[in-house]
Formats: sequence, structure tokens, C-alpha cells
Amino acid sequence: MKTRWLALIALLVFGLQQTGWADSLDDLSGLSDNAQTEQGQTAAKKPADDLAGAADTDLTKEIKLDALGDSGTASGYASSAPKISFGGYIKLLGYWNREKYSDLLWNMFKSYPTQPPAQDLSGFNNVGTRLQFKLEGYLADQARFFAAYNVNFNTASSIHDTTTTTTDNSKQNAEVRMVETFVEIYEHSRIWKVGPQLVTWSYLEGMEVPTDRVNARDSSYKSTEYEDGKLPSTGVLMTQKIGGSRFELMMIPVAKTNIGMEFQNYLYPGPEESPQRKPNQTKWATRFSSTVGKLDYAASYVEGIDPAADLNTTMNGRAYNRIKSPGLDLQYNLGSWLAKLSYVNTITEDKAGDSLTIKNSWSKYVVGGEFTVSGSTVNIYAGQLLIEDYKTDARSQQTNFLLGQVRERTDFISGHVNANFLTGDALNLVLMAANYWDKDGESVQTIVRGTFKYKIADGLEFLFGPSYMDLLDNQFTDIQTEIKYSF
Repeated sequence: MKTRWLALIALLVFGLQQTGWADSLDDLSGLSDNAQTEQGQTAAKKPADDLAGAADTDLTKEIKLDALGDSGTASGYASSAPKISFGGYIKLLGYWNREKYSDLLWNMFKSYPTQPPAQDLSGFNNVGTRLQFKLEGYLADQARFFAAYNVNFNTASSIHDTTTTTTDNSKQNAEVRMVETFVEIYEHSRIWKVGPQLVTWSYLEGMEVPTDRVNARDSSYKSTEYEDGKLPSTGVLMTQKIGGSRFELMMIPVAKTNIGMEFQNYLYPGPEESPQRKPNQTKWATRFSSTVGKLDYAASYVEGIDPAADLNTTMNGRAYNRIKSPGLDLQYNLGSWLAKLSYVNTITEDKAGDSLTIKNSWSKYVVGGEFTVSGSTVNIYAGQLLIEDYKTDARSQQTNFLLGQVRERTDFISGHVNANFLTGDALNLVLMAANYWDKDGESVQTIVRGTFKYKIADGLEFLFGPSYMDLLDNQFTDIQTEIKYSF
């Protein structure tokens, strides 16, 4: 083990020297805590070449573990010399969005210290460039290093600014954002993964993936990239192969919390409050997955700080408490299609459901399937969200809105389509949609998101991504256009 750690240090030093990052490492190390991600991103797995890094899918993990024999070596990396590769992309982008608030929410805003500039506002929130650098290195069959950083240059001001021209000079300057930076160490049938990383757990694809809950999310950073939908968790992930099964265990010493859409900050004008018990920011997650015949199954458990905010004691600010979350994923191969089920129960600190400042416990299940039609992959699911010990008195109803638990039961249908068109699959379409109803059958939320990607030449693509959400008569529209060159 000592030899492996020395080899790992050598790999890191070599990689940093080769890329010229050694002098600037101290400036980059703390960036993940300030990361922001885009609205409406899905937790669904995507092809490996669409990922900035390596939020490893079940398939890539299986390949790595299968490559490790009893001696702890991977046959694909016979040379002992470090191998370093460098890549990334550069984008020219323009993102336009519109926010239109319902009369109910707009009147609520008027009772708060600050409000959005107008009930109906629109404009370009992002016009500029985004540059991503990726560095990957292997030290024979013993270790792997991966890092991805985005450099954003935005000349547009937020539509929430109260003036037509921004006075914030930082908006005109480059902003560096970490996507992932981790090291993997291969040891017999075990993999250790250390550092800020993205974790994808589920068999589902689409907007409703309840068991994919290790990383916190951010709705304020606009992007068409999968990895920008999550905030990396800094911790240690151990993956152990046990015969044909896999056991995963992750420890996160300081977990991150969700960052909502920009307008949501107006709803929490008070101070942020930390949980009383220590350590309060820790989080750990574990999953066991295996196959029996045609059935794939995965049982998971996550415990730690709730990434979604509760209310502080004054009820006008944010507080974060701890939750426990067991989950189950099932996938059955029926030949022409895959039947799938996902279930999660989330237990909050308000077990009796009597606290006005802490969310009630809840459960969510999703059932459906995946099939292929004319080369297109289609996923269709139906599900339900149930709030336990739901209170309907007037005082509880006032706080349920801020806690995100507006009703006792919500039914939904979610779909995900991935299709290719034209010669050589030059045009790719990813379409996601979901609709939500209350127990009386009245629609309470609609989300539609599409991404059209046209291949102009090798490495050069044009992307167009419209999305729309109607949430209790509050309407949010985003139109994202990009010209992307990958290198």
C-alpha cells in the first residue's frame, strides 16, 4: 500500500508539471464550495463522451473492477510510466430566460424586504464563453487522476439586477468553477476514489430519479452539460467487488446544500441557521447492487445533512437539519424493454410531523420502463410523492409553501427520449417532460426540456436547448444556444 501511495504522489506531481497547473493549484483548491449549477438538469446517466468527467456509470465501474485480478493489477495499463491526457471544450453561448410570477406569489413578495424588479421580467443572463479544461492521468495499473474545471466569461447582467446596466465588475471577468478533481486507487477487487466527485445512482433516466441523491444540486447555473446539474461531493468512495455484486460506501465530511433559482432568495430574507448537533455537515452513503437472473437490484442508504433548506426559528431564513433515506432500485429485462422501479423514503428530524420549521418525512416511488423504437430510446414513468403526518391547519399551510411541501399527495408522469437523425446521426435530440397533479387531478406543475445537438464537423457542434416550467402559475422559460468545439 505504501508503494501505491508513493506512486500516486508521483503521478500527481508529474501531471501538474506537465500542464503548468502546479503554480496555481492553491488558487483552485477551494472553488467547489462556490460552485453553481443549471436549472432543470436531470440526474439521468448519459453516454461517457458527454460527461466532463467521470461520474462513473455502473458499466464503467464494472469494467474497472473486472479488469482487476487477484494481483490488483489492470491489464490495460502495462507500462509503469505515467500517461497524461488533456482535453476539454470551448463554447460561445447565449442564454435567454424569462420569469413571470403569479399574482399570489407576487403579492407574497410584496410583504418581504426585497422583491424581484418586476412581476414579468426577461433578458439575457449569460452571453459570453465557457472554457473547460480536463486533465486525466494513469500511473500504470495502480492509480488514476482526473480534474475538470470550467472558466466562464459572462458579459450579461442578471435579469434580477435593478439597473439596466450592471455595476458589478465581477460579471465581466472570468470565473473559475471546479467540476471534479479526484484520484482513484486500484487495489485488488477494490477501488478507492478520493476528492470532489459526482456520484450517479439509479437505473432511471429523466427528471424523476429519486435514488440519485448523493450530490447536492444547484438551479442557478445555466448549462446544457450533465455534470453541471450537480455539485461535487468531497469525500472518499470505496467500491468493492464481491463476486458478481458490488458494494459502495462513501463518506463526505462536509456535505454541500442545494442552491435554488435566483428568485428563491427573496423568500428567505432572514439569517441562515446551523443545526444544533455536531458534526452537522457530515453525510455518508452506501449501496449494494447485484443481479439475479434477469433482475438487477440496488439497495441504498444515505444519511446526513438535508441538502434542501428547512426554516430557522424566526421562520424567515434558512436552516439545515439531518435526514435518513433508504432506497431501492429494480430493473427487470423483458427482452424488448426494461421494467424499472425506484423507491425512496426520507425520514426527517420531525418524526411526529409537529414542527412548523422542519419538513415532514416523505416517500416517493417511480415505476415504468425503457424501450427502443426505430433506434430511439424511450423512458416512461409514473409515480407518487406522499407527505407523512401532513397538517392542514392554517399555520401549517403558511409554512408548507416555504418547505416545499404544498400538498399531502402529488402524482406525476415523467418521460425521457433520446433520438438520432440524419446521416451519421448528425442530429441528436434529448427530450424530457414531466407533469404533476394534486389528489383531485388538477395539474400543479409542468416541465418540458429539449436539447437539439447538430454535428457540424468533427468536434464542432451547434446546440439549442429550450425549456419551460409552469409551477403553480409561475412561468419560467429558458432558451440556450451554444456553438461548442471539443478538443
